[in-house]
Amino acid sequence: MSVVDPIKNEIVHCCRLMAEKSLIAGTEGNVSARARDGGVWMTPANINKGDVTADILVRLDLDANVVEGDRTPTSERFMHLEFYRQRPGVGGVAHGHPIFSTAFAAAGRPLPVDILPELIATIGEVALVPYGRPSSPKLATAIAPYCRAHNAFLLQNHGSIACGGTVREAYNRLEVVEAYARTCWAAETLGGVKPLGPAEIADLPSPSFD
Repeated sequence: MSVVDPIKNEIVHCCRLMAEKSLIAGTEGNVSARARDGGVWMTPANINKGDVTADILVRLDLDANVVEGDRTPTSERFMHLEFYRQRPGVGGVAHGHPIFSTAFAAAGRPLPVDILPELIATIGEVALVPYGRPSSPKLATAIAPYCRAHNAFLLQNHGSIACGGTVREAYNRLEVVEAYARTCWAAETLGGVKPLGPAEIADLPSPSFD
């Protein structure tokens, strides 16, 4: 009996969490992780993430060529590969369409940068990326200038995406940003968010960028 690569199992687990926590709907979203033996494992196209299994994942090289697997990889593969090309320390990427994050993205409103210390210290500023057509190299081109200096991103009129040293860290960041967006939205009903001061922000550790 063959042993399943633990990295592939992590992708499957994160896909299930994204479906369970409503960070995606239907066949939306995609997850990837850097493979131990080179290239990148990705979820296939046109499948509900709650139904993803390790045996249907597809491995690509950094030029987007399929090197293992018999399914069509996610149509967002170009966007995922941009992170792996630019940041050698990135081990995972998670992309979804969470309601509150996507609402900010659809409104073209960046998330405030100075509200919750946990986000400031662990993720940093969430970039608002200009629109690039989904499922095309244009989206990779749009996100390319932001890849190195941010860990999480709102994709205008599309959704959100996060990267991390592992696929679990990428997923966690995606979930944290959605909770942050929800908090900011709720605070609007109470008169709006109240930012931390410069001294309070300076007292916090800085996030890492792999």
